[in-house]
Amino acid sequence: MTNKCKVARGIAVGLSAGAWLLLTGCDEKKPNLAPVASALASSTAPPGASTKKFAVDAESKTSIEMDAPKEKIKATTSGGAGTLDIDLTNLASSRGEVKLDLSTITMTTFPEPDKNASQTLHARTWLEVADGEKGKIDEPIKQANRYAVYAIRAIDNASATDVTKVAPTKDGADDVRTVTLTTKGELLVHGHKVERDADVEVSFRYDAGAAPDKPKAVWIKTKKPIRVVLAEHDVKPRDGFGKIAKSSFHLLGTKVADNADVALDVRAKEQP
Repeated sequence: MTNKCKVARGIAVGLSAGAWLLLTGCDEKKPNLAPVASALASSTAPPGASTKKFAVDAESKTSIEMDAPKEKIKATTSGGAGTLDIDLTNLASSRGEVKLDLSTITMTTFPEPDKNASQTLHARTWLEVADGEKGKIDEPIKQANRYAVYAIRAIDNASATDVTKVAPTKDGADDVRTVTLTTKGELLVHGHKVERDADVEVSFRYDAGAAPDKPKAVWIKTKKPIRVVLAEHDVKPRDGFGKIAKSSFHLLGTKVADNADVALDVRAKEQP
């Protein structure tokens, strides 16, 4: 790829895994668009699995980094939704769906607040999750693009299959049982879905002395960021009406990159 085309890529935020911004036009070959999807199929545990439900909550967040030619671009998202169905005695049977709120994308690249604010506005407009400085994007479009969704289809490489047999440690007043594993699933962003794996650490949190099968919360953190290829999700600079805005390609100049590395910090609480 020529230097011209490297500069022509856009900035992205997201990951979910995670977050995504600007892609510019270039005559050289780009990654193919991922399949179009308005939603992901539900992810349910296999027949016979004995699962507990945990609701993903607003404390969930992501952090995003992009190694651009002249600087490291940074951003965050906050807020989450979705449900995890976890089989404590056979983790391989666990399934679920995590939704992370792209309408909260906030740029943190610069020390100057006004530069971050401007970049944040452009990011949300290009993702079609918020109105721009001029014009409004239709509400159904914003709602359709609001969440990055990750559906867990399988669990591999668990350090322990039965959480109830893992020795607890202490974290403040809580007992914590921790396992590592790999989730295999589908990621939906901006109307396009891709397959993605994630190596994660899962911490099952208990009130002190609680029974091993009675966790009150689950915290999931990626052990390494999830790589999001921006072109696969057709995220391009857009004006306040959601239309492609080639005139916006100059906004970030050479502060661009092809991929976003998204670190997840998902929090879920037991459902009664």
